[in-house]
Amino acid sequence: IAVIGSLTSAVEQGLTEQGQPLLGGDVEFSLIHREATAPELAYIKSKGTTSRVATLRAMATANAQSTLVEIKAIDAAYPLFGQMSLKQPTNISAATAIDAGVHGVVVDELLLGRLNLKVGDTLKIGTNALKVTGVIAAEPDRISDGIVLGPRLMMTHEALQSTGLIQPGSLITWRYRVKLNEGSNLKLAKSISTEAEKQFPDAGWRVRATDNAAGGAERFVERLGYFMTLVALAALVVGGAGMANAVSAFVTRRTSAIATLKCLGLSSRDVFGLYLTEILLVGAIGIALALGIGALSPYLLKYFAGDVLPLPVSTAVQWLPLFTAALLGTLVLLAFAVLPLARIANIRGTHLFRNHVVSDGGSRSWGWYAVSLVLLALAALLVTVMSDNMRITLMYLGGLTGSFVVLSVLAYVLLRLMRLVPKPSNILLRHGVTSLYRPGAASFSIILALGLGLSLFVTLALTDRTISNELQAGIPEKAPAFFFLDVRNDELPTFRDALKKETGVTSIGNAPMLRGRITAVKGVPADKVTPEPGAAWALRGDRGLTYSAEIPKGSELIEGQWWAKDYAGKPLVSMEQEIAKGLNLKIGDSLTVNVLGREIEVEVANLRRVNWRSMGINFVLVFTPNALAAAPHSHVVTVEMEGGDEAKLLNTMAANFPSVTAVRVKDALATVGELLGQMLAAVRGANALTLLTGILVLAGAMASGLATRSYESVILKTHGATRTQLMLAFMVEYGLLGFVSALFGILSGTLGAWYLATFILEMPWSFSWSTAVATAVIAMVLSIAAGLLVTARALSAKPSTYLRNE
Repeated sequence: IAVIGSLTSAVEQGLTEQGQPLLGGDVEFSLIHREATAPELAYIKSKGTTSRVATLRAMATANAQSTLVEIKAIDAAYPLFGQMSLKQPTNISAATAIDAGVHGVVVDELLLGRLNLKVGDTLKIGTNALKVTGVIAAEPDRISDGIVLGPRLMMTHEALQSTGLIQPGSLITWRYRVKLNEGSNLKLAKSISTEAEKQFPDAGWRVRATDNAAGGAERFVERLGYFMTLVALAALVVGGAGMANAVSAFVTRRTSAIATLKCLGLSSRDVFGLYLTEILLVGAIGIALALGIGALSPYLLKYFAGDVLPLPVSTAVQWLPLFTAALLGTLVLLAFAVLPLARIANIRGTHLFRNHVVSDGGSRSWGWYAVSLVLLALAALLVTVMSDNMRITLMYLGGLTGSFVVLSVLAYVLLRLMRLVPKPSNILLRHGVTSLYRPGAASFSIILALGLGLSLFVTLALTDRTISNELQAGIPEKAPAFFFLDVRNDELPTFRDALKKETGVTSIGNAPMLRGRITAVKGVPADKVTPEPGAAWALRGDRGLTYSAEIPKGSELIEGQWWAKDYAGKPLVSMEQEIAKGLNLKIGDSLTVNVLGREIEVEVANLRRVNWRSMGINFVLVFTPNALAAAPHSHVVTVEMEGGDEAKLLNTMAANFPSVTAVRVKDALATVGELLGQMLAAVRGANALTLLTGILVLAGAMASGLATRSYESVILKTHGATRTQLMLAFMVEYGLLGFVSALFGILSGTLGAWYLATFILEMPWSFSWSTAVATAVIAMVLSIAAGLLVTARALSAKPSTYLRNE
């Protein structure tokens, strides 16, 4: 928890400290489809030194091959902050200059490999040939662009103009970065953002300051850290069970000392305080070690992986997450330590004469249970307050608590039932079964620790499978092979005709496409609206928009009526039902959308259920044609194929329609899958940590009873038992414990994975018998291996040592 919290905070602080180079300025004004007007540009320039950047996707062609590239057009002022570096000994201005009438471009090294190029070769972008003059080594504002689907290619604005890619309705984002005249000041930057919205309410621009330089990346880090913290919390609870067992064993080993202290006149309260102090000191050492590792983790990460990390990491000590981890650890330590320590009250002076007999001598006061519950409640409250999603946190803590309670009841009932069932006739089986409930047995702690660890293991393993299956099975049998963007109205018929001539093309679809931003919901400005978490993304930045006279393919009308084909009244919009619900919108409510600087107020006419898995042309917002048809826009075209050569089609269309951008569905899914795979790898690491904690607790629980086991082994060997027989009896006992833990882990983990997939991820749940069986086998193997490893010393105990002590 200390490491995860420190790393998350270190990245967030790094993003804040590097806000200027990451954003490219103190303030950024961004527009889609259009450049700033003269009054807007004058206002922007009045605030400080300005740099203009344009970003878009396009096709690069060379050596009869084509690939998608992410273009960034820059001016002479770029970058205002940070350092743009190339692998060649030259600067960006010289590399992108005109040489013999040919514009220079610098590219990501990945592009050279894809198109079989080297520095000095030419490639074609749009209608113009450009010369590769350098390879990008570092791009300071790279992360602010979000997810990219292709390698970077940088050029001047003049070079971009020469390509013919700038057309009305083209998906180009124009960014105006400002270095403030008054010097860097976040408060001033945010006030400019507010002022700009007031002076130009219809501009439709997005204004960002350095505190939101990498909003998408920061949210990703926060959520990943949050999820991993919850996983680590389960490890802490599993460790808590181990603490309880260790304290219980500690009290058992100190029975004679406690009895002696009471005979000398100390009260139960004094002895309790004495041993609680000792346990807190030992716990403090463990917490201090954890905090030390947590404090060093950002530095170690930057030292060993700083060159390959895409995010800046601050090496400063992150005090808040360390304090939180220390407080949480202390609360959990106390919560699990007080109940075993409460046994001290039941130990009498007569225990001095009861060697090797383990007994509580009475029940604990309900007051101690209340103290333990209060401490756990405080820990849960701390976790909830520090989280950014209380609903999910509370559900997770509820599931963890439920698992803990059910496991405790299961272990108690199981051990009670084992006393009642007929004893096996086989002596080895009988000894293995009865050992489960012998005095001082660690069965309860083992089932609790291993069961919780395996529950989380199964939950994450099945969730991993669900996500992987969704990525693979999410592509329908007739999924589009390509999405073609920026198809102009005037070239759409020709473009469709060209596609029909290609071998393997079975279906062609198209829809008009614009970009717009929701600026108000029911008259309330978007920044004042508090949506549900699942709908918040609809209010961030620009969204794809379309218009249609008919219900789009892949949509199902849920509520309301669709408009007539010749509708000419007040502008209406059809909304995806989940987003409408998240924004608290119903039929008849108003929505304001800014398109190309124009505020359009529309009325919600109906709600749709969208089959996003069809991977067709789907939009959250679909307008009546009279609302958007007059605005400059382009079309998005989808192509389905059976057989045929996708690479040949891509190269042919790129050569004949150079201004059209092609996105191959398989490549896009591979990019998303790679990002998701990296996240899952981190979660699997945390899951492995939890399982490792369970194993350590398992070993500790068995080690705590080693003295009793050694005594039993001596008695049994004195009566003729062999080492092999004892080992087989131990295997029976440990195998039963592992089987019970695995059974609960499978049931609990399956339920958790189902809930997570159905209600949180909203994906079809996928169960795997192989995962279930593997879990059972892992649990039994770990139980037997850990048990035999720890209790091996008991098998070799010499009778003379124990007999002399009698």
